[in-house]
Amino acid sequence: MLTMKKTNYVLVFILFICFRVFAQQAPFTIEVEQVLMPNAPKLHSFAFAQSGGKWLFIGGRFNGLHGFSLGISFPPKYQNRYAWVVDPSTGQTWSVNLYSSLTISKADPLRSMNMQYYQDGDKLYINGGYGLDSLKDSLVTFPVVSVVDVNATIQAVINNTSLNPHIRQVTDERLRVCGAEMEKLGDHIYLPGGHNFWGEYTRTVNNQIYTNSLKKFKIVDNGITVSISDYSEFYDTTVFHRRDYNLVQAIKPDGSESLTLYGGVFKSYVDLPYQEPVYIDQNGYTLDNSFQQKMMQYTSSLFLMFDSLTGKMFTTFVGGTSLYYHDEGSNTLVRDSLVPFIRDISTLTKASDGSSTEYIHALKLPVLVGTNSIIIPEMSLPQYSNGVIKLAALNGRVMIGYLFGGIRASVPNNGQTFPNDRIYKIYVTRSPFGITPIGSEIPERFSLGQNFPNPFNPTTQINFDIPAAGFVKITVFDMLGRVVSEPVKEELAAGKYSVEFDVSEHGSGIYYYRLETSGFVQTKKMVYIK
Repeated sequence: MLTMKKTNYVLVFILFICFRVFAQQAPFTIEVEQVLMPNAPKLHSFAFAQSGGKWLFIGGRFNGLHGFSLGISFPPKYQNRYAWVVDPSTGQTWSVNLYSSLTISKADPLRSMNMQYYQDGDKLYINGGYGLDSLKDSLVTFPVVSVVDVNATIQAVINNTSLNPHIRQVTDERLRVCGAEMEKLGDHIYLPGGHNFWGEYTRTVNNQIYTNSLKKFKIVDNGITVSISDYSEFYDTTVFHRRDYNLVQAIKPDGSESLTLYGGVFKSYVDLPYQEPVYIDQNGYTLDNSFQQKMMQYTSSLFLMFDSLTGKMFTTFVGGTSLYYHDEGSNTLVRDSLVPFIRDISTLTKASDGSSTEYIHALKLPVLVGTNSIIIPEMSLPQYSNGVIKLAALNGRVMIGYLFGGIRASVPNNGQTFPNDRIYKIYVTRSPFGITPIGSEIPERFSLGQNFPNPFNPTTQINFDIPAAGFVKITVFDMLGRVVSEPVKEELAAGKYSVEFDVSEHGSGIYYYRLETSGFVQTKKMVYIK
């Protein structure tokens, strides 16, 4: 993230919103578990790739959020000059100075920050970035595209051999961009927004020009030289005057691939982030004015899942900085125009009909992290070709990746910030059929409805009412008291709910189901007939 706010002071504006935070449940629960890798680099705003179970980090910086207390906001001494490799299974770490085997002109773009990057197979593609041009002794945005052979570079770092044979570059002024993201869709790379940022950034000097465009092109790499081909550019100052956003892969209900752009700053007429998503496919782009994203408008850690059974696409943001945060005491969203660091975890759901909803999970991160962090995906999970996880193929509790890097804050606003030194495993447990809220009414009392149909074969539905937020558990067991299913086992907000499940793996007969929550317990009988 290159700036959190522009240099003028802004009065904090806090507004409590009457908003049903838990109006739409996600069909999965999330857990986080801290892991120790004390020798891993503490970086953010870097480029990343992985191969053979090892992680590769290039570029970025190792201080906290930029500020003006040191005069300039991005002192070059904090730029990362090393290529890092981490083995997460052992915690072992290797590094090599980029300048030990690369020329200055080749190494400088690779030590920049906020570059655009993506991995395709064994190639890591890096574009642009803001950093020190050592030959000019000036901070610039680089017009350079680098292609990195991932596995060979990892081995070179581990064995301390030259990186030069494994990195190729091309200069193209059309791609002098930083603070954006790029992703591959079909045969092309899409790079929306971003800016050209140069010079020392101070309270009185702010040199940047937004691209206001969507760039579309191909990177051609023959193993010796790199070139840019089939370049086109679409200008739209309303849609693409933004940077520091989240550009994510997506799956459409018909199974085709697309991209979604969430958040970003700054609107041309006010120092606030964007809340309207942009949907990008090979036919063009669409601004969705029907939905306002409340949470996580800045670059943050996230993971992606698509449910082929319902046609729903889930984008889950884990921590970060946000225009809103969830107040647990009042169970409302609070608007803070300073866009604070938050501990919340939120899921944006795009349904098969094109509508979007937002769900705030009960779980919060233990510290203020997530900004400019990434979630390193667990590659063994079932996933589509663009990396989106196949939710319907997950069974039980699975580790979907590691939250790594970024910025850690001491307080939400105007406090000390640090390079994030915490690494977390992220776990997801899929609900067997998912829980569906019924309307928006808050019930007056606990109740457990009779399943319908009854008798049933093989699925049945249970309705239940929860007048107060809390942990809810529904257990299905047979006549001998053996547990055969736990269709609900999670924190729920007050509301009316419905859950569907089956016992087809078990024999026909009489079964019982029990609701347990907040001192309330009720059990009912049902009959399964094959």
